[in-house]
Amino acid sequence: MYRIAVDLQGADNPPEVLADGVIRALADSSDLCVYLCGDKENTEKMFEGKGVDMKRLIIVDAPETILNDEDPVAAVGIKKNSSLAVGMGLCKSGDVGAFVTCGATGGIFVTAMKTLERIGSPVLLAELRKADGTPFCIADCGANVDCRAEKLVHFARMGKAYMKALGVENPRISLLSNGAEDGKGNAVTKKANALLREAEGLNFTGNIEGTDILMGTTDVVVCEGFSGNILLKTIEGSVKAVLGEGVAMFEKVSSADDARRDDLYRVFKRLYNQYDYTELGGGVLLGFKAPIIKGHGAATAETVYHIIKNAYALVRNDLIRKIEAEFSE
Repeated sequence: MYRIAVDLQGADNPPEVLADGVIRALADSSDLCVYLCGDKENTEKMFEGKGVDMKRLIIVDAPETILNDEDPVAAVGIKKNSSLAVGMGLCKSGDVGAFVTCGATGGIFVTAMKTLERIGSPVLLAELRKADGTPFCIADCGANVDCRAEKLVHFARMGKAYMKALGVENPRISLLSNGAEDGKGNAVTKKANALLREAEGLNFTGNIEGTDILMGTTDVVVCEGFSGNILLKTIEGSVKAVLGEGVAMFEKVSSADDARRDDLYRVFKRLYNQYDYTELGGGVLLGFKAPIIKGHGAATAETVYHIIKNAYALVRNDLIRKIEAEFSE
């Protein structure tokens, strides 16, 4: 049985809305057990009459919530029974193999730093899709706004382990820069390029420009969190603007050739869903003894379903053991 802790507190939508994602994930995987962290009495009511196997849904009382508008350091220090603290406590004790949350990013990071044992440098990793539909990841996309070049090598190893957990045996690793040549970039990027070329066990292919990231030439994009966060949100925003307009156009425009119109609509809709963040597995905070999968604050039940499925896959495929192997080498 694969055990995962899930926190439905702190998102924009109420827990009752997100609970349907938990129900779907449990129905999909008979060997999945969810430890749900929240106010016990209210949480139990969400699942009454829903046909859930309560042997695989364990509700752990966590009556407090860390909110986005709170100072994370102060809130973590005061709210000892928050859903974040309880969920990561389950990770620390080994009761679960991963933690899923759509809560406050600052609270997540501070709680993890206070609670969990470290492996390497913490990095927030985002999984996206290339043009051919296969996955790649960006590491880092927000946890480290400023960092030394040596940390980028850690991010590369985390990204390599993550992609191996997805079944990519020898992931290609690229460094985000303003030019493909080794000499391009700022001082940190130039030094990171040299360190990545010297690092053992990394399939480093050199620098990559933003225009090539979705073209299928790499599996891991390495960068500091400032550039990575801008890159991630630019990709998401561009896709929503361009493909969203295409979907809207085919929804509104009538055509004499209805069959062809419907075919084109399905193509646009498939492409839109391929890059839609509600269809993807959320950001993954690595660098600790358990992966923490962070959904968007505007998460829906669909988002929760997908991030639980991602957490389940990462635990099943021994992501943490793969990360430990990278750093032991």
